[in-house]
Amino acid sequence: MKKSSRGCLWTLGAIGLFIAVFLLIESFRPSWPARMLPKGATEIQEYYKDYGMTGDFIRLMKARIPESQVEDYAQKLGAAQKASDSPGERVSWSSLGPSWWRPQKPPLYFHKEREYQKLVGWEDGFVYVEIGAW
Repeated sequence: MKKSSRGCLWTLGAIGLFIAVFLLIESFRPSWPARMLPKGATEIQEYYKDYGMTGDFIRLMKARIPESQVEDYAQKLGAAQKASDSPGERVSWSSLGPSWWRPQKPPLYFHKEREYQKLVGWEDGFVYVEIGAW
């Protein structure tokens, strides 16, 4: 009598379990902009919207940090270009998002590519971060 092989099923089961555990861990882990915040950051709020299979998304974040730490934080995010040094480059906040997302001052730092941008600003004790692709 021939014994059936279940090796393939074990392999597929292990891969499925690995993917499920990874997705579960990622769902509880803070986003990378939140992980880059300086120690002592408080009142962190995040919003994320994925626009489907196109790859378009927007991530908005607001957190309380001292103004003295904003430039270093922007550097860590890769938004190192000062908006004031680039008057020809047009950068502005998105009008999308929840009610807590209403920065009034323009962004201080940015990184912009053809269809992707990172913006960092500060006002009233909060750093504002917008990362998006369209």
